[in-house]
Amino acid sequence: MVVYRNLDGEYGTDYLLTHPGRSYAEQIASWDGDFSGTGLTWHELIRIADSPSLADEGVQDTATRFLLLLPLLTDPDVPETASARLIAALTAVGAPQDTASIAAEHLLAHLTRRSRHDPTWASPLSGS
Repeated sequence: MVVYRNLDGEYGTDYLLTHPGRSYAEQIASWDGDFSGTGLTWHELIRIADSPSLADEGVQDTATRFLLLLPLLTDPDVPETASARLIAALTAVGAPQDTASIAAEHLLAHLTRRSRHDPTWASPLSGS
């Protein structure tokens, strides 16, 4: 479950994991200006995104589920297929095909805490 809090003076996002047969939800992360919690590995993210419970309310579309869960990615070692999966999800929800790949690169670099360098960018420090 994703809970968006937007009360006056109390805003943020909580990510809760529910299990069939449990009467409680486990908080796995929250955003209150800063990220807190354990987050998800790539394999956990994919497993949850690809396993909607058709009997429960909520988002059933796997691309949408994937994108809702993506901010929880804390795994620095994502597989090479991660970019293709993210591009497919972005275009499935309406992102322009011609910009989805660069958006995916930026998102994955940010989420896995890696720096991203585009060699075509001109540097003001080098005089170019």
